This record gives sequence, structure tokens and C-alpha cells, in this order.
Amino acid sequence: MIFVYADGASRGNPGPASYGVAIVDESGSLLASFGESLGEQTNNYAEYQGVIAALRYLVENHQGANVTIRLDSKLVIEQLSGRWKIKHPQMRELAAEAGRLLRNFKVVLEWIPREQNTLADAAANQALDSGDFTSTPAAKLELSAIQPKSVRAPRQVIEPTTIVVVRHGHTKHTEAGLISGSNGEDPSLSELGLIEAKSAANAIEQLLSHFELPELVGVYHSTQLRTTQTASAIGKVFSLPITADARLREIGFGNWEGISMEQVDAKFPSEVANWRGSTTQAPHGGESVDDLEVRVLSALGELIENNRGRSVAIVSHMMPARAIAKRAIGAVTAAHWSLQFDPASVSIYRFFGQDLAEVFCLNACEHLRVG
Repeated sequence: MIFVYADGASRGNPGPASYGVAIVDESGSLLASFGESLGEQTNNYAEYQGVIAALRYLVENHQGANVTIRLDSKLVIEQLSGRWKIKHPQMRELAAEAGRLLRNFKVVLEWIPREQNTLADAAANQALDSGDFTSTPAAKLELSAIQPKSVRAPRQVIEPTTIVVVRHGHTKHTEAGLISGSNGEDPSLSELGLIEAKSAANAIEQLLSHFELPELVGVYHSTQLRTTQTASAIGKVFSLPITADARLREIGFGNWEGISMEQVDAKFPSEVANWRGSTTQAPHGGESVDDLEVRVLSALGELIENNRGRSVAIVSHMMPARAIAKRAIGAVTAAHWSLQFDPASVSIYRFFGQDLAEVFCLNACEHLRVG
């Protein structure tokens, strides 16, 4: 039997946080101890991180052992035992990761009084006061608590950011099949578009819960009216303010704005011929795909870096949605004209930094069904 003692500390709850772990054998001999500083977090978050770190160490070094995990947190013990529900989305994600690791062992989960958890408590405080430490390199403290669901994916050291991408709802231009970028008229949502925006907001809540992803903490949108209105509907459902970012605007179509593609083909045949299939060419007075990608991915990168461990929504347009999807799936250039996103569709990605992402849903439209 191996005994795991784990504890979390948070001075302020939330505040500066850490976890500490001590692992001993049946004789009481210390096998390993380690702790890690976690930045500004809650006590429950820190306790779950401690359990996950301990289980990862055991998977690598004591596979198949009988394990007793002891914590002075009744909440975590009862939740991991399945007797208490987990309401907070971020905790659900951590509990799911801990549950996956627990399947490697025959485990007893045991609550103990705080005075019996002094080894883990001391380790947590050491990490909080002096920084990360370990008695053995096998602890692998550099790994993030949440890892990609695919076991074949490279192991990650950055906590992931969930990005929810919503295309705005219908406008009069969308319904009429007219080109509507960022250089011409700025149409509002149509009556249908306003209904779709509310449906998309509710769908986000359901999808994040279904995938056990953290709840939204922010809503970011392009400065155009149709995305502002869509973002407002989402912000209302989640009781969140919305933040405008001009980098999320639709691509500029220059002098093609407000007319149909058939009319553009007829009026500008040579210009269209050079433009199709190109990421460097732009309509007169408009913008190229390459230029669009630079600004959109700049905004995306900032949101990923500033929201690790959390979820944020981006409410934008067709071409920015394609740029984000292309980055998420590592697609080739042709993704800019092969990926389609319906009005008010929802796509969800989880980015581990900017180089690896998981796709949970792409162009989800079930919420838009009528009847």
C-alpha cells in the first residue's frame, strides 16, 4: 500500500496558491515530496492540482499499486468519490482529469483531519513561500494539470485556454446574399439574427457543460454592429461585460461591398481571377487574407496567453472564424476558403499555448434548428 497526502493552500481564497504532496510507503518512509506554486487561484483548485500531480507521479513510478489518498478536504474527497456533485466547470474539468488517472489504481479515498495532514501542508506552504520544489525529478512538475484528451498528443506544460468562436447572426445583407465586409455599410442583425444570437448564447452554456470545459469569463467581439449585438446577447446570458477589438473585424472587400458575388464577377472579371485562390491579393480598397490573418491571430494570441485555465468567447465573422480554425487544426492555406461557418454557429477549441489545439466542435448549428 502507498499512502498519498495532498493539500492545497490559497492565501486569500482566491489568492496566491500552491499545492503540496507527500507520498509514503506502509512503513512510513517518505518516497517523494513535491509542491508547486499556482499563481492566483482558489483553495479547491489547488487541492485538485495536488491530487493530479500525485497521481501522475504514481502512474510513472508505481503503476498498479494499491493506493490510499488522504486529504483534509471533505469537498474533494466526496466529489472524487462521486457522492457530491461538482457545480463549478473548472473543477469539473480537473475532477475529470483526476478520475482518468485514478483508473490506473485500486484506490481508497480518505478524509483526514488537518492535524494528520502536516506533511502535505508543509509542502504546500514551502511551495508558496519558496517556489516549486521536488525530492525527485520523476514528479515532472512542469506538466500542466489539464492535458490533451488524445494520449498520442505531446504532453503540455501550459494550462489550456478554451476559445469559443461565434459567427454573428443573420443581417439583411446575409439574407440577400450581398458581400458585407468591414469597408461598407455596417448592417444590424435582422429579426432572425436577433433570435439566433440568443440561441447561440444558450448553446455555448450547454456545450461547455457537455464537454466539461470552464465557464466563460469574457466576451470579445469585433467593432461592427452585428457582432456587437450578438456579443451582447451572450454577455447577458453569462452576466459578463463585452469587449470590442477592431482586430476581429471582417475582412475588407473594398469596392465590392454591398453587391452580390455574381455582380462582382461580371464587373471585375480580371480582378476576381487574380483574387480567387490567393492570400496576397485584395479587392481595390480592400484587404488580403494574409493581412486579415495577421491581425486576427494577434488578438487570438493575446486572449490565449491572458486566459490560461479559462474560457472566453470571440464573436466575429466568416473570415476571422476561418483564420482561427486554420490555426487550431494546423490547416493549409486552402482552409481560408474551404471552411464554412453558418450565421450564429458555435465552434469550440482548446489551445495549449499557440502551437497545439483540440477541436471540440466546428460550426455547431443544432441550436439553430426550427421547430
